[in-house]
Parts: sequence; structure tokens; C-alpha cells
Amino acid sequence: MAFGVSDERPLSTGEVARLLHVTPVAVLGWIRDGKLQAYRVPGGRHRIPRGAFRKFLTDNNIPVTLDPPSARRVLVVDDEESVREALDTALAGRGYEVVTASDGVEALSILKAKHFDLIFLDVLLPGMSGASLFGAVKRWDPEAVVVISTGFPQHEETLAALDYGPAMFLLKPIKMTDIETVLKMVFEE
Repeated sequence: MAFGVSDERPLSTGEVARLLHVTPVAVLGWIRDGKLQAYRVPGGRHRIPRGAFRKFLTDNNIPVTLDPPSARRVLVVDDEESVREALDTALAGRGYEVVTASDGVEALSILKAKHFDLIFLDVLLPGMSGASLFGAVKRWDPEAVVVISTGFPQHEETLAALDYGPAMFLLKPIKMTDIETVLKMVFEE
């Protein structure tokens, strides 16, 4: 089995899920069952040492190489076209693969088909609320990294979204420096 990466940075559950074409929930199950060695970092997320991942692959006869990961995938969910376009332009210009959705139903459909490394989520959406979507995301992928964005931090939907678990929070209008801070925190750039 060839491992073409000299980078020994530990892998996230999302990266392992992408490499093995499974959901992050499956990876968490392997960790919980003791099949895949991992440790927690501040904030509660799991990290899998590359040596432990290699052992897991060997022990389970899984033919995978640790090639450099593809572009990090970001989902932007906002009913304001100008916000979607601005985030798309800013993130794509930095090499991220960006997918946008204008409402919760569209976003849920996209999330069922692809894994995302980061989700920007407006909580005041038409149809399915941002809070409901956030709850669905957390059920599907408990370690999903979500940035809630709103111009109404005290709105009941904003407060309801926070009941589903921890999230980063950006107050609209979003500044480029805010996006850069989020990217540094999430991707340690």
C-alpha cells in the first residue's frame, strides 16, 4: 500500500470520511467502538493520527492512499443572493470549492449528497428555518463545522439554532476579516 504524503498532520473525521466515502457518523462509530484510534482537541473534535489511520486501513484490508486532499468544500446557505455571491467569490478565490443554497430545503438536499468541511448558515431562511437545518446537520454529522450568520442575534430562530449545539457566530454584514478569522480557526491556515 502506497502512502504518497509526507505531511503527518492528523486527519479530521471529515477527511477520513471523504477518503473512505462514508459519513462522518460512521467514522465516529469506529472511534467509539475502538476500531480507529483518535484523540480530542479543544472544542471536542476528534483527530486521527495518520499512523492510526494507516493501521486501520491495513487491519481492515482497505486499499486507500493518503494522497493530498482535494479542495476543501464550503456550503453557503443564505437567502440573500448578494451574500451568497460575495462569500462564493471570496472563498473560491482562496481555492475552496464552494456550493451555495438559497433556502434550507435546497441546502438539505445538497448536504445529503456531499460532505462539507465548513457551512455558513443564515438562520432566517424561507421555508425550512436555519435552526431546523442546523439540527438536521448536527444529527447527520455531529462534528460539522457551522458558522451561523445573521443580522438578528437575539431573534428566536437564532437562539433556537444554538440549542442544537456549538457553532461559530458572525454578525451581518459579514466583513472579509471575519471570514479570514473563521478560515484560520477551522483550517489552521
